[in-house]
Amino acid sequence: MSKEKITSADIEDIIIDRIERQEYLPGEMISSERSLSQIYGVSRQTVRNAIESLVKRRYLTRIQGKGTFVKKAESNKVALGVLNESENASFTSLVRNFGIEISNKLLCTGKIEGSRYFSHKLGLNPDEPIYGIHRIRYGNREPLAIEYTYLPLKFFPDIAGYNFERVSLYDYMASKNHLPCNFRETMTMMSADRKMSSHLRLTDENIVNHIEIFGYDSSGNLVEYTESYSRPDRLEVRFVTSR
Repeated sequence: MSKEKITSADIEDIIIDRIERQEYLPGEMISSERSLSQIYGVSRQTVRNAIESLVKRRYLTRIQGKGTFVKKAESNKVALGVLNESENASFTSLVRNFGIEISNKLLCTGKIEGSRYFSHKLGLNPDEPIYGIHRIRYGNREPLAIEYTYLPLKFFPDIAGYNFERVSLYDYMASKNHLPCNFRETMTMMSADRKMSSHLRLTDENIVNHIEIFGYDSSGNLVEYTESYSRPDRLEVRFVTSR
């Protein structure tokens, strides 16, 4: 279609198509009105009309002072699944009261090189780069767990461009065809140190669930190593075994 004939309905279709093809992930901020108007050669009002329509249709959501974001599925507000966002792991960590809203706070992210420990955990050579994501998981703004996640950078070369406070890590991994679908986990109980207790707002109880998670994609690649530390007074961990 020529640029002169592009309408607000066309812009809606383009944005929906990008969402369905996972070019825009749930929670990701879309391009600004100015950028979209320049890309498609239309007025900002045409773009604004399209975005307002998509907000009403619940494809997008606006946050004052921050921008316009792809709306997350409502199911994200029902149950946590396992702490690393999968519903397919061999265990399920259930929030004791359903209907909570899950949110994240990033502590730090970045490229890691030369770590023998994490290279060993991910089955990589020491010279292969790794990407680390450290975050706190919240339920109704109350801290539930701290997660330290490490991924082989060779599978996710553009990962630094995503904000995982808003974008689901597993949605991103799925868009790269490396969604973890098979897991190996171990769990222990341990004492929380002062920093961990502060992050999780622990008071009388300083024992946490320590869960070590290895995630494999459908091709058998080890694509995730996560160390999760959760509050036993807020999360119930259930292991499901088969005979």
